[in-house]
Formats: sequence, structure tokens, C-alpha cells
Amino acid sequence: MSIIRLCTPLSVLFFVGAAHAEVNCDKVSNYKDVIECAEARSPEVAKAEGSLKEKAARVDAAAQFANPSISLSSVSGTIDSDRKVETDVALSFPIELGGKRAARKKVASVEEARAQWSLYRTKAEVRKEVTIKLLRIKQIERELGLVDESVSTFAKLVKQYEGRPARSPEQDVSLTVFKIAKSEYDLKKTEYDEELLTLESYFLVTAGLGLKDLKAVSLPAVSTWPVPADRNENLKSSPIYMSAEFDVQAAQGEFDKEAGDSWPTMNIGPSAKMTRDSGRDFQQYGFNLSMPIPFFNANGAGRAAARAAVLTAEQRRSIALKQLEAERALYKTTYTRAVSSLKDTPSGGVLEDKHKKIENLFLKGVVPSSLVIEAHRSLVDFEKARNDHELKAIGALFNIQIIDGQPVGVNP
Repeated sequence: MSIIRLCTPLSVLFFVGAAHAEVNCDKVSNYKDVIECAEARSPEVAKAEGSLKEKAARVDAAAQFANPSISLSSVSGTIDSDRKVETDVALSFPIELGGKRAARKKVASVEEARAQWSLYRTKAEVRKEVTIKLLRIKQIERELGLVDESVSTFAKLVKQYEGRPARSPEQDVSLTVFKIAKSEYDLKKTEYDEELLTLESYFLVTAGLGLKDLKAVSLPAVSTWPVPADRNENLKSSPIYMSAEFDVQAAQGEFDKEAGDSWPTMNIGPSAKMTRDSGRDFQQYGFNLSMPIPFFNANGAGRAAARAAVLTAEQRRSIALKQLEAERALYKTTYTRAVSSLKDTPSGGVLEDKHKKIENLFLKGVVPSSLVIEAHRSLVDFEKARNDHELKAIGALFNIQIIDGQPVGVNP
């Protein structure tokens, strides 16, 4: 069995095929270990591997020859005090005409191939989800850092205002505004904690790893975004398109089975008859042959229905190709726009410096409190929006590369 090899995003990781070394998931040091643990422990991968083993076994079952049958009959009686005994023995070997066995094997082989591609896609999807969710954990850590910094700033300002023996009406308003802002950002921290719990639940099931292990994992940042081709001229070799191709092959196999049923199954073999009459023994040998006669029908209706199923599968295959082209074009547009937005936006460090200058101006009494709060809110919202575009770009790139059946990766 051969599986298309992949590599994980954000680097030039290699894809570990169906047979890989046992991973020590008790101690992970980098994102490669996390992905390998997910491949080894993911319920989805386990189901796909189990299905593949089942389908492979069914190929052998479909290729088996039918067992022979034996018949035995014996009669005895007495005529005028003479006893007579007749025993008939027949051994019959079924001979399937019309390629019945080959058709069964063909259908089973198609299902095995479908299971192979399903395993590939499942592993690709697991790698995609694991990498994106791992990246999201790192993003949340950065966003939480900004939120914590905002809470700390608001708490410091609240303490300064509360410590004044006398406050002007404007200062009372500023104190109230900062208290509200601090409470708002405390709620944001709760939302992030809930998102982290959801991500941890996924990794506990998929890779057997907790949040503490995941936070210690290093993940390289994207430094160069690849440029996918505008079109793939060979989408018929896409692993996703192959699903529709397998439907056609399976329908063709069913048609071959129906065509085979138009031919009878012949049972032929040796026969023997032993007779004992009035103390004398006689043995007779020959052969037996039995087969149904296609007198009323030659399974024409079955063949017609199977042929219609083949035509329907071929039409769906043509539609699937058009849909795949449209999906790939959509992913390419999404990816291009997201990457362009990421390149055009300023870095977080530049904005951080600017918002610190605003805080200093506020402490000098130059700018109002509302501008300080807005600066923090803008910085947090900007970081979250930028992270959303990064996830969108990586997800679109993953989908393009999975459609193309190419190694999945972003060069660091």
C-alpha cells in the first residue's frame, strides 16, 4: 500500500506514512512530535486504518473459489425375498461463467483503493487541524499578553485615581471609565480561557496532550508565503477527485457482476453408483452436470439498471471536477487576499510603541482617557484580526495543496 506523502505547514516537515515509528507522546518538544502523536492516536485515523484493513480482507474474500458440494443418496428394498441396495454419490464443482469472480474482486479492490485514499485524506485533515489549532494556541498566548497588559495598565490608573485625596469631576469620570474598561478586559480573558479549554479538549482526544504540554511546544513563524499556481491542469489526479472516480469504477464493477449473472453457474463433477442385488455387487462411474437454463431471462433488467448506475456515476464525476475547479479557485482567491492583507499591515511591535506613547501623553495630561482605552482596544482587535487572516491564509493553502495532492507546507 502506498500513501501520498505530505509535510506539515509552517515548515518543510515530512509526512510520516501509515507505518511510522512509535511516538513518545509523554514528552513532546516540538510541533513535529505533536503531529506524530495525533497521527498515532487520532480516533479518525484509527477508524480509517481499521476500514482499510477490513476492505483489504474483503478483497481476499471476494477472490475465493466456491466450495464443491457432495450429494449422497441410498435406497434399499426387498423383492421376492431378494434384497436390493442402491447408493448414488456425486461430487460437484461450481464453475462460475461470465467472470463473476473477477467482477467481485474488482468491486472489492475498488473499495480497498477508496479506503487507502480515505486514510490519506484523514491524515491530511488531522495534520491540518492539529497545526492550525496549535498555531491558534500560540496566537492566544500573544493576544492574552496584550489583554493582560491592558488590564495591568487600567488597574494602575484606577489605583492612581483612587489614591488621590480629591478628584475633579473629569477625574471621577476617568476613574469610572477605567474601571469599566478593566472589567471588560477581564471578561475577554475569560473568553480566551474558554477557547483554550476547547482546544485542549481536542488535543486530549486527538493526541493525548494537555495544554501545559502544548504551550511548551515551539512553532516557527511563517517568513515566506508560497505562491500556488493559478490553476491545476491535472485535477483528475487529485485525491479528492478520486472519490468520484472510485464511484465510477465501483459502478462498472457492479455492471460486470450483473453481466456475469447473465451466465449460469455450472456444477460438474464425478458420479458413482453402487448396487447390491441378490448378493452381487455392481459399480458404475460417470459424471454429473447441472446448470440453470436462461429460459425466461438473461438478467437483462439487472444489466440495464447497472448500466444506468454507471452513466449516473460518470455524470457525477464530471460535476465533481467542475466543483473541484471552483473550490480551488475560491481557496486561491482567499489565500491571495489574506496574504496580501498580512503583508500590508504593520507589525505588532510598531503599534505597541505607538500606544505606549499615547499612555505617556495621557499621564502628562495631553490626551483624554478615552484615547488610552481606544489605543488598547485597537491593539488587541488588530492582533486578533491579523491572527484570523493568518489562520485563513494557512487553511486556504492547506486546502489547495490537498486538492492538488502535493506536499503540504509553508517554507519557513
